[in-house]
Amino acid sequence: MKRDNINFDIICEVCGGVMDKKKSIGELLVEYGMITADDLDEGLKQQKAMGLKLGETLIQLGKVRREDIEWILSKQLDIPFVMVEDVTPDAELLSKFPSELMIKNRILPLYEDDREIAVAAEDPLNQEAFARIERISGKRVLISSGCGEKILSMLKEFYHKGVVSDLTETIGNLVQTMKNTSFYRIDFLMAGQECDIAIFGFGLLKKAASLKGSFQKDQIYSAFASLNIPCLYQEEGNSVTSFVSVYPLESRPDPITTPAVIGLFGLGVPHGTVFADTPVRGLPMLFFADRPVKGYPYVAAQSGHAVSRYTIFTVDTVPKGLQRIYVKALLPELCGACRGAGCAHCNELGYTFLQQMDGYFSSDEIISRVDEVRSWQK
Repeated sequence: MKRDNINFDIICEVCGGVMDKKKSIGELLVEYGMITADDLDEGLKQQKAMGLKLGETLIQLGKVRREDIEWILSKQLDIPFVMVEDVTPDAELLSKFPSELMIKNRILPLYEDDREIAVAAEDPLNQEAFARIERISGKRVLISSGCGEKILSMLKEFYHKGVVSDLTETIGNLVQTMKNTSFYRIDFLMAGQECDIAIFGFGLLKKAASLKGSFQKDQIYSAFASLNIPCLYQEEGNSVTSFVSVYPLESRPDPITTPAVIGLFGLGVPHGTVFADTPVRGLPMLFFADRPVKGYPYVAAQSGHAVSRYTIFTVDTVPKGLQRIYVKALLPELCGACRGAGCAHCNELGYTFLQQMDGYFSSDEIISRVDEVRSWQK
């Protein structure tokens, strides 16, 4: 399959005209018996009216299939045509490139060596996409043609199965680890071909996992849904990174009188709780934060009532000035065996959670304890 790369400088027009010293798409289609001369004449007449290249015009007229044009194009360019349905995607090779790059341009990496990487592409003249692959890999791109629809189907199936299954397994394991702790939030930072996952609660932020691959926010929510874990979430992002904080929920049978503070995994949603006006998964609003938590989005409540009287706060977002607030939280303690490093005794968390706050405290008492715990990570 290896052969010299295409010299783009000698290519004039594809699917609509003549290439220097090469037969046109129309001539090749007739020569290979894929259309008749009359079909070609009709296509040429309709091409200008339809405002399309000849190949696309013949597809629209029902004279050929798109796969036929892709195959004949490989003959015109003198490059291989790959039967991609016979190719097994190389997971390690695919993971080196952003999924959106490969899916948008319908490019399937085939193999690589120390100097070159071979790909099958719907459009063998997609210079911009191939240049980006060369920049990422640092290797020369060898181009073959392939059926775009089949490439797209294979890529979507591969990325969905690979990314979602790894993500779901990681989240499932994290949820089991977080139970009976004061970690109540899971953070996902997605940038390029990596997703960093951390857990947060009671002033502690701990990196939990890092997954390779291109991840989307909807895949995170789908993973929680497949595990039957209801959740609230917050989103932030820009053109480079995407950040999602997920709060797994549990239905707690014991009624909680508001105002209240929860510092347990699986935040409860008591009846009548006031939430902030922000996007959530399956619920209309999110937990109110009276003051920002450093490094995390600030959420402001919208309510016609005295907010502090009807709100469930997380333990890290308790407002100042409340003299009597119900608290239900597990207290973190540095693991005596590893002193925060993580070991089998503390389930690799670095902390144990043997004591519980369950009663009424002032907000100053709660904030003081959270600040003490937070200082352990400085």
